[in-house]
Amino acid sequence: MDKKIALITIHGMGDTERDYYTGFYDQIQKSLGEQVWSKVIFKSLYYQDILQGQQEEILGRMRDQVDWIKLRRFLLYGFSDAASLEYKKRVKNSPYYLTQKMILKAMDDVFGEAGNRQIPVVIVANSLGGQVISSYIWDAQRIDASVGVWSMQRDDEVHEGSSQDQFRRMKSLHRFYTLGCNIPIFVAGHKNIKAIKPPTPNFKWYNFYDKDDVLGWPLKPLSHSYEQRVEDIEINAGRGFFTKLFKSWNPLSHGQYWQDKKVIQHITENIQKMMNL
Repeated sequence: MDKKIALITIHGMGDTERDYYTGFYDQIQKSLGEQVWSKVIFKSLYYQDILQGQQEEILGRMRDQVDWIKLRRFLLYGFSDAASLEYKKRVKNSPYYLTQKMILKAMDDVFGEAGNRQIPVVIVANSLGGQVISSYIWDAQRIDASVGVWSMQRDDEVHEGSSQDQFRRMKSLHRFYTLGCNIPIFVAGHKNIKAIKPPTPNFKWYNFYDKDDVLGWPLKPLSHSYEQRVEDIEINAGRGFFTKLFKSWNPLSHGQYWQDKKVIQHITENIQKMMNL
């Protein structure tokens, strides 16, 4: 059966398992139903392996000299993720470059699976993943890209302006979901704050945040362009009575977006609408 939509996920900061998406996958598949799901290409993006080996080595050097190892592990992985992915943007094989290269390859894989044609794309990005994808799109939209994967010669035969090149550059992105997004942490020190340009005419950006999640922020207040581009949606993140009881009212809510009923319902309804475009 012809695939009509690509659904792509990307994880956030910290020590993340490769199968981080499984709860979301099960919920969205069930919510959409088999008939609709059979028309969806699902792809999960994973960049933690680019960083994790070095992080583990550094933690190992200090493990016997410090206490609170679990908390330190969380802080080391989480904040070094953020710092490493913003460092040496112009250097080939830096974490920034390698992460963008991974995204580009994933887009090529989806393009091939779709029969070498552009299909509408829905991206769901958690936490730091929102900044990662936003940076990728920002760089791809620049004519004179001087950073990231777009600034260097790529070992392929994909011509600039071709259908595959446009797909790589997210020009088929129709829906962008950010969950517990921390873009404000990266841009708050700048006076001129701009959001990405709409990749498609009917592009919509939905940002879900929980006011108790100190790592998740509303985006509209950042600037005029963000106000025009983003719809902020406040939720009480979590799924199930005990999750709501113990995690939804405090910073632990940061890890609860993936299976939140309102998030799943919103994405489901948008995919169903897009199927009829």
